[in-house]
Amino acid sequence: MVGVGCTLDVESVNGKQKFVIVGVTESNPAQGFISNESPIGKAFLGHKKGDSVKVRIPKGEIEYKILDIK
Repeated sequence: MVGVGCTLDVESVNGKQKFVIVGVTESNPAQGFISNESPIGKAFLGHKKGDSVKVRIPKGEIEYKILDIK
């Protein structure tokens, strides 16, 4: 299950990406370190491998599929 400290391999229409869910002070979106309080971070929390997660972003909505959680 996704929580703070987890590394996620995800896939969306933009291809595969890797995110690390971190606390606010450690976030660095450009390097894939996503805050647990950001819209993307909040959307992933509590989900598991294989889940599809929809995230509202400024350009609309994007759907991610969780491929792996470490």
